Amino acid sequence: MRALLQNRGEEEVSRFLRRFVKKMRFEHPRNTGSLGGIRQPSNSVSPFTPYTPNRFGAEHAWTPAVFAQRGPTVLVVEDNDETSFLLRTVLRRKGYGVIEAWDGKQAIDVAENEELDLILLDLQLPRLNGLGVIHRLRQNAKLENVPIVIITGQDPEKYRTTAIAEGCDDFLSKPIDFDRLDALLDYYAPTGKLAA
Repeated sequence: MRALLQNRGEEEVSRFLRRFVKKMRFEHPRNTGSLGGIRQPSNSVSPFTPYTPNRFGAEHAWTPAVFAQRGPTVLVVEDNDETSFLLRTVLRRKGYGVIEAWDGKQAIDVAENEELDLILLDLQLPRLNGLGVIHRLRQNAKLENVPIVIITGQDPEKYRTTAIAEGCDDFLSKPIDFDRLDALLDYYAPTGKLAA
């Protein structure tokens, strides 16, 4: 067909295309159900009333007072991406605000500029290790009462006396025991239920 069209002039090609296009019928596909029949608008027989959003009702009244009732804020200081992601995900699902830092110096900067309820701190950090961070944070009067929980993959007994002397409140071992994490969160930074 291509050779036929190449040997003919433009006028003949356009005549051929007009005739060819007239013979073709374009049909839109039918909206069929799973059994091949034409779909009919459904008349719901559900016993439940259809949901209609009540945008201005009392249960949807988001006032500044409701926004002010946020969950506790936790600073997660962790240089391991997987552990950081895991803690961030779990904490946010439990209603906590999460701020992250990747090394010791960044952790100090964030802690001094934010209102924190709890700090989860890895011991092995770049730029300044966890014990150095605790020492610096406890020198700040604003942060001396913020609970600090050390997260470590090493034996906590190895660092326990030094960490407690620096001002650490508790330990959490890696791999993370989520029951222990829940207990620590409930003790040091309990979440309150938001009013509707």
